Amino acid sequence: MKQKIRVLQVGKFYYPYRGGMETYLLDLCQGLKDRVDLQVLVSHTGRRTVRETVDGVDVIRAASWGRAFSTSFCPSFSRLLKEYRGDIITIHHPNPLATISYLAAHPPGHLTVVYHSDIIKQKLTEIIFRPILLKFMRRVEKISVTSPGYIKGSPILTRFKDKCVIIPIGIDLTQYNETPAIAARAAEIRRIHGERIVLFIGRMTLYKGLEYLVKAMDGVDGKLLAIGKGDRFEAMKMMVASHHLEDKVCLMNEVSRDDLFAYLRACSVFCLPSISRNEAFGIVQLEAMASSRPVISSRLDTGITYSNIDGETGLVVPPRDAEALRDAINRLLNDPDLNTEMGRKGRERVEREFTKEKMADRTFRLYQNLALTSFGQSSGVKSA
Repeated sequence: MKQKIRVLQVGKFYYPYRGGMETYLLDLCQGLKDRVDLQVLVSHTGRRTVRETVDGVDVIRAASWGRAFSTSFCPSFSRLLKEYRGDIITIHHPNPLATISYLAAHPPGHLTVVYHSDIIKQKLTEIIFRPILLKFMRRVEKISVTSPGYIKGSPILTRFKDKCVIIPIGIDLTQYNETPAIAARAAEIRRIHGERIVLFIGRMTLYKGLEYLVKAMDGVDGKLLAIGKGDRFEAMKMMVASHHLEDKVCLMNEVSRDDLFAYLRACSVFCLPSISRNEAFGIVQLEAMASSRPVISSRLDTGITYSNIDGETGLVVPPRDAEALRDAINRLLNDPDLNTEMGRKGRERVEREFTKEKMADRTFRLYQNLALTSFGQSSGVKSA
């Protein structure tokens, strides 16, 4: 029987912890677990190391003594990496703990990175950490990046573009199929808020650009439903009141996952008005597209315009431009045929490029090529 490739995935946290990187890691592991000999190494939220099996995946949660600058302090992390004996280690970046621990341990095996984003929010961390990161990246063999645009705009990735391979983020498409329950709940939402719903889902923080979307609603015959929490929630409430937009804007706290699918089906247009590179990809765009809804997003040098193609699956507008947002929203609300056509093409694009199965398939092929290289080197055979 052919021996499976041994792979260690190194992240920050693992399910049931929820976050963008954690969702990606969970979906990737579920797609790989039957094809490779898989382990996961992450931080624990407590002061003891826990080894467990989570839905068929072996997970090590290293004891943590706390966090600072969004990074866990796990004294045993380096030792656990050093003890690993496998073929491939994949580190999910940004993750200073894993990067520093790898350099200290220098375990055997091929090293790959899933580059989720640059370090943007923690400016001081980025300045201090950059020399360490560059040293680490020189040892990396392959860098998985979610879109070509992110390579061009990243000061780190542009140095190592020859190592980069494009493996887009994928989602579980089956979750976004319209069921009778979702259709009924979506109809109820439209009865409450009207037929012309503009939807925003995300953290209410500065880089999301929600204030520009709120301003855009002055002049739109429709209603904005903005779902999410964040440090800008109260400021957004004050803005809505000061602009007298209470009848056009409804700010909502986070809803249940099941309800989220209904809101995606209830809306006519989905908007992602982000204003900075903090928005590395915008998975929520894929969720809207999978729900057959057109997307309006900002023109940023990230993965935003890679998934949402201007004029095909939706419309792309300049960032920080409320007037352009307003014009795009009105165009899609007032042209039902165009709206439906873009929604259909969005769903088709997700089916072709952005499923979690395709994400796992592309990653597995990358691992196979690396394993073949090892075989070629050890046997004197040159790999393809």
